[in-house]
Amino acid sequence: MPRLFLLRHAKSSPAGPGQKDFDRPLNGRGRVAAAAVGRFMADSDFLPDRILCSPAVRTRETLDHVRPFLPEDTHVDYVRELYESSAEGMFRVIADHAAGADRLLVVGHNPSMHMLARALSHDGDRDLIDRLKAKYPTAALAAIDLPGGGWSAIRPGGGRLVAHVTPEDLGGPAGD
Repeated sequence: MPRLFLLRHAKSSPAGPGQKDFDRPLNGRGRVAAAAVGRFMADSDFLPDRILCSPAVRTRETLDHVRPFLPEDTHVDYVRELYESSAEGMFRVIADHAAGADRLLVVGHNPSMHMLARALSHDGDRDLIDRLKAKYPTAALAAIDLPGGGWSAIRPGGGRLVAHVTPEDLGGPAGD
């Protein structure tokens, strides 16, 4: 059964004068939060065998702080379509780029990460699902088991939410 991990980028700094949104870096709180989530992933055996990451600075930096806790040989693809994507676009990116993975980590942005997690999480603990539906703060991680059929068959309504964790749950800084 494929497992999908959805990680929203950690807290970033506001854009400086003349700085594009794409180029916004993480702030100190974000770096701490990303490392806490990475440690949680390792401790929970939530280890991907493939990673798709938006090429924006804040998503790349989030992954940089998670990476020390993941297997060194995990393949990473930086996919431009993950930046400012719709939930439908996220489904396409996953279908197009996840071949060969059993456990896929996607590092991206809101609102698409939240919309995708909500669209997929229809089975599992109701309290956990309700919490996920209410908010998807920075550095939040969802783990969703998907039915067979491969990544090209990923569709709304088909997933089972296994975990929804925020840095605050791990004793780290609260996200927003």
